[in-house]
Amino acid sequence: SNVSGIKSISRKVDGGYELTGAKRFNARLEQASHVIVFTQGTTGKKGKLNVFVMPIDTPGLVIESLAAHGLTGNSYGGLKFENLFVPESHRIGADGEGLRIFFEHFLYWRLMQTAAALGTGENALQQMADRLKTREAFGGPIGRFTHLQQPIGQHTTELKMAHALAKVAAELIDRGDYTNARPLICGLKAEGVEIALNTVDAATRAFGGEGYSNRVDLGDRLRDLNGLRIADGTTDVMRMEVVRQTFGEEFWEMAVEVKQ
Repeated sequence: SNVSGIKSISRKVDGGYELTGAKRFNARLEQASHVIVFTQGTTGKKGKLNVFVMPIDTPGLVIESLAAHGLTGNSYGGLKFENLFVPESHRIGADGEGLRIFFEHFLYWRLMQTAAALGTGENALQQMADRLKTREAFGGPIGRFTHLQQPIGQHTTELKMAHALAKVAAELIDRGDYTNARPLICGLKAEGVEIALNTVDAATRAFGGEGYSNRVDLGDRLRDLNGLRIADGTTDVMRMEVVRQTFGEEFWEMAVEVKQ
């Protein structure tokens, strides 16, 4: 969350930079062809970050493998690098521009994650509706019980609302309006994932014991969405960011400034 305080560093050398640092908790490293690395810039000023792109097989770039609770079929782990030479041509933007690039880059990424979460929720909701029509208990389909019908109505509306906001956010990015897109996307990353998670949870319970088995994929989706709660900005941090961007920096300063 404290991106401006990252400890990875870059040092200017002939023809490029030397990078030293680490970054844990990255998905799909073993599937990636390239990585993007953020470090402190060379000016020594807080928030003046550098950004580099490099092939995943760059000599000296070490991949650390970790086990994940979800993301079946994808790798999970981290990167380590010490005095890693990177040509100047691999730097993205100007020296010290990294913080701006970070926020713009992550708006795209957070919106993509929201879209994936909403699609997961929509799929789970269809599975739930089919289940209520076909599963019989006490002489008829369980869909006749209104307490099982009502979550479908609730989650359908919530997913559609989030989907509509996501389209607005995408249009803002297309226009280059990152200022107005930022609070909207941060809010979507928080609430869209929570909406999808609640939807999948309801569908899982509608399947009873089968929902807790590998006969359906709902258990896997619950674990994946719990990962999205954390990835690239936790739900709680995203909500704080909405307040900060909508009602002013003083709220952020209250939270993070150390009082002497």
